[in-house]
Amino acid sequence: MRLHRFRSPLRRSPAHTPVLGRAVVVVLGLGVLAAALFGAAGPYQQTRQFRAAVACERGTDDCFDSEAATIVGRHTYTTTSTSTYTDANGHTHTSTTRTTHYEVTWQRADGSHQTRDVSSTFYSEAEEGHPATLRLWQGEVVGVEVAGGAEWFLPESGGALIAWSYLAFLGLGILLWGLFGWWDGFFMLCFRAFTWMFMGLMPVVMVVDALAYGMPTGAELFAKILVTVLFSGISGAMLVGSLDDW
Repeated sequence: MRLHRFRSPLRRSPAHTPVLGRAVVVVLGLGVLAAALFGAAGPYQQTRQFRAAVACERGTDDCFDSEAATIVGRHTYTTTSTSTYTDANGHTHTSTTRTTHYEVTWQRADGSHQTRDVSSTFYSEAEEGHPATLRLWQGEVVGVEVAGGAEWFLPESGGALIAWSYLAFLGLGILLWGLFGWWDGFFMLCFRAFTWMFMGLMPVVMVVDALAYGMPTGAELFAKILVTVLFSGISGAMLVGSLDDW
């Protein structure tokens, strides 16, 4: 009996699979980064225009429109957030943070009501029933003034710039993962994604706020840098700690 040999089908070398996976992730990261930067272009220009109005306002006090309003409500509420992470030694840590939010509601000249989150300082100064002056930019309320204090808000373009910048930070993270990381489990992927995004939140907000209103000085600058370093440092340490076994 003659034995026939069958040629086994060609198989792709396992070494090519990680390379292909990395290439896909790199392309995805570049795509997200490019799309986010393209989307941020318009909000960035609008935020720079707002910055010019802020500089003008500080010089002549007549570069924003004004509208009379009345404080009609004040409210506080508390939110609780819990985060859990596992360090490189397999120990699980849980932390709970409680945050008090302050809201003020005013009535505009057309009878409509608007509610915004404000600082605790402005909340204590905005007495219900007292008059207020709204500061408008392109029809949008960007500030409210009462006797003894004022509160300013980012315009919608600033909020959009934060969102697009945060998406760009995500794209950068995907790109770096494609270049230097590898797959070691779904849980670790989610954990590192969470710490990466949390690490970039405060710097993104601080930069956009500086673009809109200028860089703060003195104690305010020190406080913002301290908070940014604290939040970003904690998440950065968690991220680096998860890389010990790489």
